[in-house]
Amino acid sequence: MADRAGWQRAVEAELRELGRELDVPPAASPTAAVRQRLEGPAARRPRPARRGTGIVRRWRPAWRAALIVVAVLVALLAATPQGRAVVAHVLRFAGIELQEGPGPAPSPRSGAALPGERRMSLAQARRHVSFPILVPAALGRPSEVVVSDGGRVASLIYRRTPYGAVRMDEFAGHLDPVFFQKFVQVGDVTVVRVNGRKGMWVKGPHVLMYITRDGTPAAASARLTTGNTLIWGTPRVALRLEGNLTKTQALAIASSAR
Repeated sequence: MADRAGWQRAVEAELRELGRELDVPPAASPTAAVRQRLEGPAARRPRPARRGTGIVRRWRPAWRAALIVVAVLVALLAATPQGRAVVAHVLRFAGIELQEGPGPAPSPRSGAALPGERRMSLAQARRHVSFPILVPAALGRPSEVVVSDGGRVASLIYRRTPYGAVRMDEFAGHLDPVFFQKFVQVGDVTVVRVNGRKGMWVKGPHVLMYITRDGTPAAASARLTTGNTLIWGTPRVALRLEGNLTKTQALAIASSAR
C-alpha cells in the first residue's frame, strides 16, 4: 500500500506541476455554466456587455470549455476508488508512458529493434533529426549512434564505460505524443531533479516498447532493459539513460549532457 501511495503522490505532483505551467484565463463559475446550459439554447447565444459607450460581445473560447471538461474528469477520477486506481497506474512523463504491470513478452535480445534503425556518425545523426542531440561529457563520444523511425529517435550507444554498457535515447517528446511505454512496478519509480528540472528514476530491469508515429506499439521493439533508467527532459529534447548505474552516477552523467 505504501508503494501504491508513493506512485499516486508522483501522479498528483505531475498534475500539479502541469497546472502551474498552463497559463489559463480565469474560468467562469461552474455553477453558472451549468445553469446557462440548463436554461436552453437562448442562454447560449453570446450576450452583449457594455463597456463605455460601445458594446463588446463576449465569446467563451472552445478550449476553455475543453479544459473545464478535463478538470471535471480529473475531479471525478480522484473522487472514486476506481478512478484513483486508473490514475495511479498510468503516468506520462517526457514522452514516455509508465504503466504498472509485467508488460508484453520481450523480443529476443538479438532481435529487439526500433523501426528503421540506421547507424551513422554523430554529425550525420544531427542532420537527420529535428532536435538537438546531447552528448554527456561524463561518457564522451559514443561507440555507436543509431537514428530510428525516420529521425524520430536518436540513440547513443556506449559499449565500454566504467559502468559497463550504457544507452541514451533522445527524442523531441515532452507530454505528447508517447514515444515509449515502460511496464514497471509502483515501488520502482521515484521523482528526481536533473539540472533543476524534474526527472523520473526507474529501478531495475523492466519491459520497454516503442510506440510508432501513429500510436501503434511496435511489438518487435519490446525488450528487457539493462539495469536502471533515468528519464528527464530539456525545453527541446527528452532523454532516457539506461545501464547498470546507481542513481548518483546516472544523475552525474545526465547533468553533463550538452
